[in-house]
Amino acid sequence: MPRTCTVCSHAERQAIDIALVAGEPYRSIAKRFATSPEAMWRHKETHLPTHLSRAEEAREATQADSLLDQLLHLNRETMAILKEAREGETKDNEIALKAIGRAEKQIELQARLLGELKDTATVNVLILPEWQQLRTIVLDALADHPQARTAVAEALRRIST
Repeated sequence: MPRTCTVCSHAERQAIDIALVAGEPYRSIAKRFATSPEAMWRHKETHLPTHLSRAEEAREATQADSLLDQLLHLNRETMAILKEAREGETKDNEIALKAIGRAEKQIELQARLLGELKDTATVNVLILPEWQQLRTIVLDALADHPQARTAVAEALRRIST
């Protein structure tokens, strides 16, 4: 007979579920509610209500939208300052340049928030000698199969452009 989940039968189950959904470490939750980290993990994996997980995802999405809205508001303010510095009665190039610098940082942050800018390094494998060698080997291997060779060569060409 399977064991009863100690978290499901715990008097503070709702608080435990909330802590698990919030991403608190199993160890700290277990300590606070006098249970084991393993029980926390098992409960989260098998019994944590799906709607709680969905609610947390919705909260995170709302928070991200709020951050983006705040950033867009700051960007509008920055652009107004830039416009005033360039077109106002007392044209001030120093303030204009500072506003441009701030706008650049805001655009970068916005791109990061939207996932359009990645910090990870990328490698163009198409220019690596290993790729050139592999391409040659594949095409040579298909020499006796002209239709397949043509199809593969065309597919490789599309990748390269």
